[in-house]
Amino acid sequence: MTAVRVLAVADSDSYLKWATWTLARLHDGGPGAPEVASVVVRSPLAPTPDQVRAAVAGTGAPLPAVVGPREVGRIVAAHGPDVVLVAATGPVAELVARHVVRATRAGRRPALVSGLPGMALPATPRGTGWRRWSDAFVVHARQELGPYRAAFAAHGTAPRLALARLPFLDQVPQQPDSSTRIPGLPHRVVLAAQAKVPGTREDRVRLLAGLAALSDDGLEVTVKLRARAGERQTHNEPYPLDELWAAEHRTLGRPADAVGFAVGPMADHLTPGTALLTVSSTAALEAMARGLPTVFLADFGVGPAQLNEPFADSGCLAALDDVADVLRHGGPTPDASWCEDGYLHTGDEVADVVRDLAAQARSGRLAPLRRVAPWSPPRHLWAAGRSALPVAVSARLRRA
Repeated sequence: MTAVRVLAVADSDSYLKWATWTLARLHDGGPGAPEVASVVVRSPLAPTPDQVRAAVAGTGAPLPAVVGPREVGRIVAAHGPDVVLVAATGPVAELVARHVVRATRAGRRPALVSGLPGMALPATPRGTGWRRWSDAFVVHARQELGPYRAAFAAHGTAPRLALARLPFLDQVPQQPDSSTRIPGLPHRVVLAAQAKVPGTREDRVRLLAGLAALSDDGLEVTVKLRARAGERQTHNEPYPLDELWAAEHRTLGRPADAVGFAVGPMADHLTPGTALLTVSSTAALEAMARGLPTVFLADFGVGPAQLNEPFADSGCLAALDDVADVLRHGGPTPDASWCEDGYLHTGDEVADVVRDLAAQARSGRLAPLRRVAPWSPPRHLWAAGRSALPVAVSARLRRA
């Protein structure tokens, strides 16, 4: 039997990172290395060259080509992948699926696998609606299984749910317990910045003020940005933290160097002596798995709007004002049962699911997908229009 062929299609920095790491993990899932390839769909969300290099760092994957959605269909028609991993924001994921189905209408089709690149709760009608065509949907925690099964059922679909570890965690220990904690107190804190939380300008300035106050306790403070000024990311960021700091640090009575800012792979910043702070970033999981003190900041609330509800029972929530004291005691210890039920569980099903779906695709046993109707026609037209633009125009929109 020839090797399983898998094509990943991504449209932003976080989806590309998830896709390339997921492809890299397939090599460890059993006998027979698959043939894998990846492309980026052209749009204003497409990552810059620096973001691409950061997304694929450590995976061994080559830099992907940037193509339009129609070109994805032509690639599928020409090369006949067994599985297409659609790793894209909802409207673009649906657009890609439509082109894949059209490209294989007259013959056997590849299996379609989708997912979200991190914590995926709550399971929303919108997120599952755009992906209701999936043969399989990847979840990253046992606590996601029930909600996603119900959310897809509300659309009248039942894709296979494949439980996976977040793939970038494979490079670090699998269980963050007391035996993996790095000895010594942290001298540096890194905030994993996020575009959507906290959401208001006032709260983001308050976050920066709290970070600056940590420097009074002798801690080096760094904000790890997802993107430089002018770079796009998966979610729009109306109040970039580096720009806010430049505008407000004097008002806060702080020198400019009280808070530093950095970009690049998160792993480069998760070194011994570092503690990780965040509201809800999946970077926290990487830090916890490395045995580093990790704090989820509770100052801005805990719930779906803050994207941190899955961390409520982690044992690692604290307020900014308490962070210095918490770190002086070595930092919080993650709850072991939460780790196993949540995003730091052991075991992974994706490689087995991909091999099974590939076998079904090759034998023609996959259920036909005659048409992928737009879940939201206005958003479909919006996504199609943006992805059809020439590269130069997309680049200008990304900078706008």
